[in-house]
Amino acid sequence: DFFMSHSWYDDAETKWQRLEEVAASFFREHGRYPTFWLDKVCIDQTLISEGLRVLPVYIMACRKVLVLVGKTYLHRLWCVWELFVLFSFAQQRYASERAVVVPLHADLNIQEQLRHFNVMDCSCYDPNEEARL
Repeated sequence: DFFMSHSWYDDAETKWQRLEEVAASFFREHGRYPTFWLDKVCIDQTLISEGLRVLPVYIMACRKVLVLVGKTYLHRLWCVWELFVLFSFAQQRYASERAVVVPLHADLNIQEQLRHFNVMDCSCYDPNEEARL
């Protein structure tokens, strides 16, 4: 159902709360809990470059892309890459409909963050991954 896009650097407890809210809403609408594609369990962490090659398939195979936006989201290169893939492989209207953006904090101004977005401000934990992306 959902490709889950999030920053591992954002607060885990808050992400879990938002995820529970999304799951409960999905259950009310569909009568079942959703499935989630999560990178740490769906990509072999010893062969990340292999997972990177098929990332478009993973993203486009999911009905929706759940974007859990916290304070670090737009500074993490993997997060930005996932959004780039979504909007590169689908028309803007369709990609926008598939993206379910969930702010982690009520005071988070995502539009303001996007206005000041600069890909050069993004980074990865592993500099080798950063160079590959």
